[in-house]
Amino acid sequence: MRRKKERSINISIGVLLYIFSSVLLFNACNRSDRDIYIADLKCCNMTDPEGIDIPLLSWKIKSSRPGVEQTTWEIEIASRQDLLKKGKADVWKSGKQISGQQFGIQPEADFKEGSSYFWRVRIWGNNGEATQWSEPACFSIGLLNEASWNAKWITYSNPDQHALPYFRKVFSTDQKKKITKALVYFCGLGAGELYMNGRLVDATRFLDPAQTNYEQYALYSTFDVTGLLENGENVIGVMLGDGWFSQDDAWGGANFSYGEPMLRLQLIISYKDGTQMIVGSDEKWEWTEGPVRKSNIYLGETYDANYEIEGWNKVEYSSEGWQKALVVKENMPPRLLPQLIPPIRKKEVLSAEKIWQDSSGNWIFDFGVNVAGIPLLKVNESNGTKITIRFAEGIDQHKGLDFRSTGWIHHGDIFKDQYICNGKGMEEWSPRFTYHGYRYAELSGVTEKPDRETLKLIVVHSDIEHSGTFECADEQINKLHEMALRTVKSNLHGIPTDCPIREKCGWLGDVHAYVKMANMNFQLENFWHKYLEDIRSGASKEEKSTLFHERYNNTFYFTDKAAGIPYMIAPGKRLCGVASPDWGTVLVQLPWWIYVYYGDQQILEEFYPQMKQWTLYVNSLAKNEERKKLYNRETTSVVYQGLGDWCPPLYESTDPTPVEFTSTAFHYLDAKIMEEAARLLGKKEDEEYFSILQEEIAREMIAIMYDPVNKTFGTQTADAIALDLGLVPDGDENAVSASIVKNMNEKSEGFMHCGIFGLCRIGSMLARHGNAEAAWTMFTKKGEHSFEWMWKSADATTLWETLPINEISRKGALSASYNHPMQAGFDISFFEDIAGIAPDPAGYGFKVIRFQPLFCDYLPWAKASIRSPYGEVISSWKKENDILEWEISIPPNSTGLVTFPFKGEVTVNGNKLEDGDFSRVESAQGVVSYRFPSGNFHIYNHQQ
Repeated sequence: MRRKKERSINISIGVLLYIFSSVLLFNACNRSDRDIYIADLKCCNMTDPEGIDIPLLSWKIKSSRPGVEQTTWEIEIASRQDLLKKGKADVWKSGKQISGQQFGIQPEADFKEGSSYFWRVRIWGNNGEATQWSEPACFSIGLLNEASWNAKWITYSNPDQHALPYFRKVFSTDQKKKITKALVYFCGLGAGELYMNGRLVDATRFLDPAQTNYEQYALYSTFDVTGLLENGENVIGVMLGDGWFSQDDAWGGANFSYGEPMLRLQLIISYKDGTQMIVGSDEKWEWTEGPVRKSNIYLGETYDANYEIEGWNKVEYSSEGWQKALVVKENMPPRLLPQLIPPIRKKEVLSAEKIWQDSSGNWIFDFGVNVAGIPLLKVNESNGTKITIRFAEGIDQHKGLDFRSTGWIHHGDIFKDQYICNGKGMEEWSPRFTYHGYRYAELSGVTEKPDRETLKLIVVHSDIEHSGTFECADEQINKLHEMALRTVKSNLHGIPTDCPIREKCGWLGDVHAYVKMANMNFQLENFWHKYLEDIRSGASKEEKSTLFHERYNNTFYFTDKAAGIPYMIAPGKRLCGVASPDWGTVLVQLPWWIYVYYGDQQILEEFYPQMKQWTLYVNSLAKNEERKKLYNRETTSVVYQGLGDWCPPLYESTDPTPVEFTSTAFHYLDAKIMEEAARLLGKKEDEEYFSILQEEIAREMIAIMYDPVNKTFGTQTADAIALDLGLVPDGDENAVSASIVKNMNEKSEGFMHCGIFGLCRIGSMLARHGNAEAAWTMFTKKGEHSFEWMWKSADATTLWETLPINEISRKGALSASYNHPMQAGFDISFFEDIAGIAPDPAGYGFKVIRFQPLFCDYLPWAKASIRSPYGEVISSWKKENDILEWEISIPPNSTGLVTFPFKGEVTVNGNKLEDGDFSRVESAQGVVSYRFPSGNFHIYNHQQ
C-alpha cells in the first residue's frame, strides 16, 4: 500500500511538473524573439557606410540564453526603408539559407552605383525558432568605374610659384524639387579639406585620403552633405595640400613626388521625384592662392593668416580675380577606389604638463607623452609676427629640444611649423597637411609669456575601433600595455608606419612582429586589407638590376626583381630595396592572421597567388647554388639573406640570433601557412607540396641549428621562435623553454635579450612551456635590465626603436626613434596568457575561443575583453587563498575550450563540472580542456 501511495503521489507531481514545464515552454516559445535578437548590423565592417564597392554583410546575435547557435539566416534588401519595413524587399530576398555564417556575406544582387540600399536580417537558432527581423541598416554604393565619374581632375597653374590653393564652385539646386539625399565623392591629392556653404564637411577628418601607390590608384571618400545644402545657390570649397602625393622636399630633396596637387569631386543630388543632379569638378571651377604658403608631410607647414579670405567658401563672396582651374593632363591616378578604412582623425587635445624657457629664450612645452599630433596655437600678436614651433621626442642636458631622434639630418632641415599673424585679435590655428611625432614643442616668436592655453597638442591617428581591453593587478604590466597601445596608435595613419616623426614608412617586417597584439586590441580587418593591397600594388612591377638585402642592413647585391615580389616598404616611392625573406614574409603572414583573428577566409582566396609566389621565391633563394657557394654550405632549405632579429636591446656581451635562423624559420612558417591555406581552399596539390616543403625545412633546421644536448637553438629569440612555430623536437619543449631561462640568467642579467621577432614570443613561450614564473619575472623586473628602466631612467612613454632597458641601450638609442610599434608584440601575452583569451585553431575568428590563464599563481586578478566577429568575449579572474573565481562570456554562435588553471574541484554556475554538459577534450600535448557553449559562466576552481 505504501508503494502504491508513493507512486500515486509521484504521478500527480509528475503531471503537475509536465503541465508547468509545458506552460514555461509555451511562454518561452512566445518570447523567443525577445530572448534572441539581432543587432550591430554592419556592411564591410562599418555601420551604415556610404560609397562602398562590394557589400559584405554581418551582424551580432544577442541572447540571455546559453548555448545559442545560428542554423539559418535570411536577408532582405530594399531600395527604400519604408519598403523594407512593409516586407516589400524589391532588391534581394535571400530566402532561408542554412548556414551558421554571420559575417562576410555577399548578396547576390545587382547594385547601382551611387544608390542607397536598406537591409535587415533574421536568423533561426538551434531551437528551431526564428528571431524577429532586425532593425534596418543601410549602405550606398560608390562610383566604381571611370565611366561613372562625370568629373575631371583639376589643378592650378604654376604650383611651384604659388602657395597652396583655395578652390570653389557655385551651383544651384532645383528649388521646385525636394532633395532626398546628396553625396559627395571627393579625392584631394595629396590631401584635401572639403567645405559646403562655409562649413567644414567633417571637422575632425585629417590628411584625407589615405596614402596609396598613386601611379596605380588613389582612394576617394564619400560624404553625406544632405543637411548642408541650401534650397537654391550653394558653394563647394576645397583647400588642397601636398600630402604624400607631392612630397619632394624631404629626404634631402629626393624625388618622391607623383605630380602636382590635384582634386576630383563629384556631387550627386537625388530628388524625391527620382531625378538626379550632378556637380563635377572641371575647368569652370575657380582657384586662388590661400594662406597655406608651404606644406610638407615631414618638414612642416607655413601659414600666413594675412592671405586668409573671409567668406571664400560662401555663396555671397565675389570671386572676382580668381583664376579658372586647369584640367590635369598627366600624372593623375588611373583608378579611383572607395576608401574603406577609417580616416585619420583629430582624436584628443592635450595641454602641456610643464612649460619652461631654455637658454636661448625659447619656450619649451612638455605634453607628458610621446604621440603623433599637430600643434594648436592660440595667440594675440601684431600683424606680421612670425611664430615658429619645432618638435622633438626628447630634451638635451640644457633642457632644450634634442633633435637627434627626429632624423632631421636625413631630410635636410629640422621639422617646424610657422604661423604669421594677421593682428586681428585672438588667432587660433593648427596645420592642415602635416603631422609630427613628438612630446616636446619649442615655441619662439611670441612677445608675451605663454601659458597652457597658448600651445596645445592635437593627437591624430586613424580612427580605428578599440575592440579589446586588458587590465590586471600589476601596475607595471598595465603601464607596458598602455605604452604598447600608445605606440601602435601613433603609427596608424592610413598605413602602419614605423615611426611618426622621422620616416613615416610602412616597413613590412615591422607589421608581422606586432600584428597579433594589434588584432586583439583594435578592429583592423579593413586596415590590413588595404595595406596588403599597398604591398601587392607596389610589388606588381618588374625591375631590372635593383637592390637586394644580403645580410643585416649593411650588405647588398643587385639583380632583377620579378613582378609580384614586394619591396621593403609599402606604399610609396621610398622602397629601400627588395624585401628580404624575414620582411617579405608579411605577404604570407598578414592574410593568415586576418583569417585567424577575424575569420575572413576570403582574404586567403584573394591573396593566395601572391602568398604562393613569395614562398616559392624564398625557396629559390635557399636552393640558389651561387648563394650556397658564397656561404660555403651544402644546404637545401637554409635561407641566408635577411636583416635578422631587429633591434635587440644592447648588452656588453650577448650573442645575436643568426640571420639564417630567423629567415629560415619564417620560410618554414610561410610553408606551414601555405599548407593550411591550400587545405582550406581545396588546393590538394599545393597542400601536399607545402607539407613536404615544411618538413624538409624543419629537418634541416634541426639537423644544423639545434643542440640536442643543451636543448637549444642558441639564443632566446631562436628558442622562442622554435617553440612558437613547432620546430622543437617532440618532448623537448619544456627543456628548450628552460634553456631560455638559463640564457636570460647567464647572458642578460635575468632579463630578455630579444629583438622584435623574439620579444613578441618570449613571454608566451615561457608561460606555455612550464616557465610562467620566469615570464612573470621578466615582465615585472625592476631596476636596470628591465622594462621599468624605460620609464624610470629613460623617461619613455612609448616603445623606442631599441628599447632603453639599461644604460647601455639608453645611450645607444638616443639617435633612433622613440616611437616604434614593432616592439609592441609582447602585449599578445597579456591577452592570451595572463587574461587567457585566444582564438583556437578548432575554429578561427573566435568561432572557438581558448580560455587558459597561465599566471594565476603570480597575480591576484586580471581581466580582458575582445569584441570578436561573433560578439564580446570576456575573461575575468581573481584568486584569493586557494580559490580561483573566474567569469567568462562566450558570445552566441561561438563555443569555448576552457582549461582550468588548477587540478582541484571545479564548479560552474553553482554546479559541479561533471554535472554539466561540458565535454572533455584532450590535446596532442596532453592539455585537458572542456567545451563550453555560448553564455555567461561563473567558475570556481579550487587549487589543490
